[in-house]
Amino acid sequence: MKQTKGYQIWQIIYPIGLYYVVSSLCYFALEMLLGTANETYMLRQLVCAAVTIPVILKFYMADQNVRDTVYGKRKFNMGREQFINIAVTVVSVTALGIAVNNIIAMTPLIQASEGFQTANQAFFAGTAVYEFLGSCLLIPIAEELLFRGVVYQRLKLMIGVYPAVICSALIFGLVHVNLVQFLYAAVLGCLLAFLYEKTGFFYVPVLGHIAANTVAVVRAETGWLSFGYAADAKGIGFTIVMLVVAGVVIVGFWRWKKNVGFDERD
Repeated sequence: MKQTKGYQIWQIIYPIGLYYVVSSLCYFALEMLLGTANETYMLRQLVCAAVTIPVILKFYMADQNVRDTVYGKRKFNMGREQFINIAVTVVSVTALGIAVNNIIAMTPLIQASEGFQTANQAFFAGTAVYEFLGSCLLIPIAEELLFRGVVYQRLKLMIGVYPAVICSALIFGLVHVNLVQFLYAAVLGCLLAFLYEKTGFFYVPVLGHIAANTVAVVRAETGWLSFGYAADAKGIGFTIVMLVVAGVVIVGFWRWKKNVGFDERD
């Protein structure tokens, strides 16, 4: 039976809504248990991510089983292709993440966004262990399962690959509420969905998300590469280099995949 457009849209909205309902209920319960102090903010976030992962995993696995039935299951073999996938993902997403963070820091957006400042203060108020376990591991897994593993894949069936790349990234940005995080998440979301599509393996956007968040946390905690935030010759030059690195790696990877040919499916 042909699915109606309304039903297809519901198939996108429902997993997102369920994700945030479960996460919100968990967060409320944790606030009752742990309080609302900023020091426990990341602990609450990582627990919520851990709770939502199995919920969204069910959607992902159901969709994956359908793809396996229709196209056949694609085997993972650790070899040259996977090493290239990993290297391209880490380098391109990290470089782009650094560049986007630098560009945002050079504008008045951070000072103008009270929502971002509030979230940022809470994020770094607790211990580094919670930041790394939450922001650099569990949250990327949960968000990638939802936004690339489910939302992107379902949008692709509705509107095609590249519109789905853009739309899934915009949705990913919008759920971050404030403008600063919207811009960062939307840009990286496009690249993560693109890499997922071109490699066909779900671990790729997860790895990219983890790499970008880890570098961002390390920069914030240690001051590493902080000169890149300054709108001077050094900061702008470094940012341009990062954009060029990301661009060259992405274009080179796209051409290589186009030449060698492969089954673009997870």
